[in-house]
Amino acid sequence: MEKPLLTLKPSIINALTPIFLKYLFLSFILTLILYGIIILIKALNILELSNKKIFLRLAVFLFIFSIAPMLFRIIILISTKYYFFETNLLSEFKFIIIRRHSVPYHQIVNIETKISLWDRFCKAGDIVLHTAEDNTIPDLVLSYMKDPEKIEKSIYHMIHSHRQASYSRTNSNYR
Repeated sequence: MEKPLLTLKPSIINALTPIFLKYLFLSFILTLILYGIIILIKALNILELSNKKIFLRLAVFLFIFSIAPMLFRIIILISTKYYFFETNLLSEFKFIIIRRHSVPYHQIVNIETKISLWDRFCKAGDIVLHTAEDNTIPDLVLSYMKDPEKIEKSIYHMIHSHRQASYSRTNSNYR
Protein backbone atom coordinates (compact mmCIF):
# COMPACT_ATOMS: atom_id res chain seq x y z
CA MET A 1 0.00 0.00 0.00
CA GLU A 2 1.34 3.40 -0.94
CA LYS A 3 2.23 5.94 1.73
CA PRO A 4 -0.41 8.66 2.24
CA LEU A 5 0.49 12.29 1.55
CA LEU A 6 -1.57 13.39 4.55
CA THR A 7 -3.28 11.54 7.41
CA LEU A 8 -5.98 13.20 9.52
CA LYS A 9 -7.97 12.15 12.55
CA PRO A 10 -10.96 13.89 14.09
CA SER A 11 -9.89 16.05 17.02
CA ILE A 12 -11.29 14.32 20.10
CA ILE A 13 -10.45 17.27 22.35
CA ASN A 14 -12.33 19.61 20.03
CA ALA A 15 -15.23 17.17 19.78
CA LEU A 16 -15.68 16.64 23.53
CA THR A 17 -17.00 20.08 24.44
CA PRO A 18 -19.62 20.48 21.69
CA ILE A 19 -20.79 16.88 21.98
CA PHE A 20 -21.05 17.09 25.77
CA LEU A 21 -22.77 20.49 25.73
CA LYS A 22 -25.24 19.39 23.06
CA TYR A 23 -26.24 16.20 24.87
CA LEU A 24 -26.31 17.96 28.24
CA PHE A 25 -28.63 20.63 26.82
CA LEU A 26 -30.91 18.02 25.22
CA SER A 27 -31.02 15.94 28.39
CA PHE A 28 -31.78 19.06 30.45
CA ILE A 29 -34.78 19.87 28.25
CA LEU A 30 -35.97 16.26 28.36
CA THR A 31 -35.53 16.18 32.14
CA LEU A 32 -37.62 19.36 32.50
CA ILE A 33 -40.37 17.76 30.41
CA LEU A 34 -40.23 14.58 32.49
CA TYR A 35 -40.25 16.60 35.71
CA GLY A 36 -43.34 18.46 34.48
CA ILE A 37 -45.06 15.13 33.77
CA ILE A 38 -44.13 13.86 37.25
CA ILE A 39 -45.52 17.03 38.86
CA LEU A 40 -48.73 16.56 36.86
CA ILE A 41 -48.97 12.92 37.97
CA LYS A 42 -48.37 13.97 41.58
CA ALA A 43 -50.98 16.75 41.36
CA LEU A 44 -53.56 14.30 40.04
CA ASN A 45 -52.65 11.80 42.81
CA ILE A 46 -52.19 8.99 40.28
CA LEU A 47 -49.00 7.72 41.96
CA GLU A 48 -47.44 8.32 45.37
CA LEU A 49 -43.91 9.63 44.76
CA SER A 50 -41.40 11.30 47.06
CA ASN A 51 -39.47 14.38 45.89
CA LYS A 52 -36.08 12.89 46.82
CA LYS A 53 -36.68 9.79 44.72
CA ILE A 54 -37.85 11.87 41.77
CA PHE A 55 -34.85 14.19 41.95
CA LEU A 56 -32.37 11.29 42.27
CA ARG A 57 -33.90 9.40 39.34
CA LEU A 58 -33.91 12.51 37.18
CA ALA A 59 -30.27 13.25 38.05
CA VAL A 60 -29.22 9.69 37.15
CA PHE A 61 -31.24 9.84 33.93
CA LEU A 62 -29.69 13.21 33.04
CA PHE A 63 -26.18 11.85 33.60
CA ILE A 64 -26.75 8.66 31.58
CA PHE A 65 -28.54 10.51 28.79
CA SER A 66 -25.68 12.99 28.41
CA ILE A 67 -22.76 10.55 28.83
CA ALA A 68 -23.82 7.40 26.91
CA PRO A 69 -24.29 8.99 23.45
CA MET A 70 -21.14 11.03 24.00
CA LEU A 71 -19.08 7.89 24.69
CA PHE A 72 -20.53 6.20 21.60
CA ARG A 73 -19.65 9.22 19.44
CA ILE A 74 -16.13 9.39 20.89
CA ILE A 75 -15.53 5.72 20.06
CA ILE A 76 -16.57 6.43 16.47
CA LEU A 77 -14.25 9.45 16.28
CA ILE A 78 -11.27 7.61 17.79
CA SER A 79 -11.74 4.77 15.31
CA THR A 80 -11.86 7.02 12.23
CA LYS A 81 -8.92 8.17 10.08
CA TYR A 82 -8.69 9.97 6.76
CA TYR A 83 -5.85 9.22 4.35
CA PHE A 84 -5.00 11.47 1.42
CA PHE A 85 -3.13 9.66 -1.34
CA GLU A 86 -1.87 10.97 -4.67
CA THR A 87 -5.10 10.10 -6.52
CA ASN A 88 -7.78 9.65 -3.87
CA LEU A 89 -8.99 10.17 -0.34
CA LEU A 90 -9.73 7.18 1.90
CA SER A 91 -11.95 7.31 4.99
CA GLU A 92 -11.37 4.37 7.31
CA PHE A 93 -13.34 3.24 10.36
CA LYS A 94 -11.78 0.41 12.41
CA PHE A 95 -13.47 -0.78 15.56
CA ILE A 96 -15.29 -4.10 15.58
CA ILE A 97 -15.81 -3.88 11.84
CA ILE A 98 -13.66 -2.23 9.20
CA ARG A 99 -15.38 0.19 6.85
CA ARG A 100 -13.55 2.08 4.11
CA HIS A 101 -14.86 4.73 1.78
CA SER A 102 -12.68 5.99 -1.06
CA VAL A 103 -13.25 9.09 -3.15
CA PRO A 104 -11.07 9.82 -6.19
CA TYR A 105 -10.04 13.47 -6.42
CA HIS A 106 -11.54 13.82 -9.90
CA GLN A 107 -14.97 13.02 -8.38
CA ILE A 108 -14.81 15.89 -5.86
CA VAL A 109 -16.76 18.82 -7.29
CA ASN A 110 -17.06 21.08 -4.25
CA ILE A 111 -15.76 21.44 -0.71
CA GLU A 112 -17.92 22.87 2.05
CA THR A 113 -16.74 23.84 5.53
CA LYS A 114 -19.32 23.76 8.33
CA ILE A 115 -18.43 25.42 11.61
CA SER A 116 -21.30 25.44 14.09
CA LEU A 117 -21.61 27.61 17.16
CA TRP A 118 -20.32 24.73 19.28
CA ASP A 119 -17.37 24.21 16.92
CA ARG A 120 -16.39 27.89 16.95
CA PHE A 121 -15.65 27.65 20.66
CA CYS A 122 -13.26 24.76 19.99
CA LYS A 123 -11.74 26.01 16.69
CA ALA A 124 -12.94 22.90 14.88
CA GLY A 125 -15.43 22.10 12.15
CA ASP A 126 -16.67 19.65 9.57
CA ILE A 127 -15.48 19.50 5.98
CA VAL A 128 -17.93 18.11 3.43
CA LEU A 129 -16.48 16.84 0.17
CA HIS A 130 -19.28 16.93 -2.39
CA THR A 131 -18.84 14.40 -5.16
CA ALA A 132 -20.05 14.18 -8.75
CA GLU A 133 -23.77 14.32 -9.46
CA ASP A 134 -24.17 10.67 -10.52
CA ASN A 135 -24.97 9.54 -6.92
CA THR A 136 -22.64 6.54 -7.17
CA ILE A 137 -20.15 8.13 -4.79
CA PRO A 138 -21.76 9.78 -1.73
CA ASP A 139 -20.48 12.95 -0.13
CA LEU A 140 -17.77 12.44 2.45
CA VAL A 141 -17.81 14.32 5.76
CA LEU A 142 -14.60 14.88 7.72
CA SER A 143 -15.94 15.51 11.23
CA TYR A 144 -14.37 17.62 14.00
CA MET A 145 -11.28 18.68 12.12
CA LYS A 146 -8.99 21.12 13.88
CA ASP A 147 -8.35 24.22 11.71
CA PRO A 148 -10.86 23.28 8.99
CA GLU A 149 -9.96 26.26 6.77
CA LYS A 150 -6.31 25.15 6.66
CA ILE A 151 -7.32 21.56 5.84
CA GLU A 152 -9.71 22.80 3.15
CA LYS A 153 -6.85 24.68 1.47
CA SER A 154 -4.66 21.56 1.64
CA ILE A 155 -7.39 19.47 0.02
CA TYR A 156 -7.82 22.04 -2.76
CA HIS A 157 -4.06 21.97 -3.30
CA MET A 158 -4.02 18.14 -3.55
CA ILE A 159 -6.96 18.16 -5.98
CA HIS A 160 -5.27 20.82 -8.10
CA SER A 161 -1.96 18.90 -8.08
CA HIS A 162 -3.76 15.70 -9.11
CA ARG A 163 -5.56 17.48 -11.97
CA GLN A 164 -2.32 19.11 -13.14
CA ALA A 165 -0.54 15.72 -13.12
CA SER A 166 -3.44 14.09 -15.01
CA TYR A 167 -3.45 16.92 -17.54
CA SER A 168 0.33 16.62 -18.04
CA ARG A 169 0.11 12.85 -18.55
CA THR A 170 -2.74 13.26 -21.04
CA ASN A 171 -0.86 15.90 -23.06
CA SER A 172 2.38 13.89 -23.10
CA ASN A 173 0.49 10.87 -24.52
CA TYR A 174 -0.64 12.91 -27.53
CA ARG A 175 2.85 14.08 -28.46
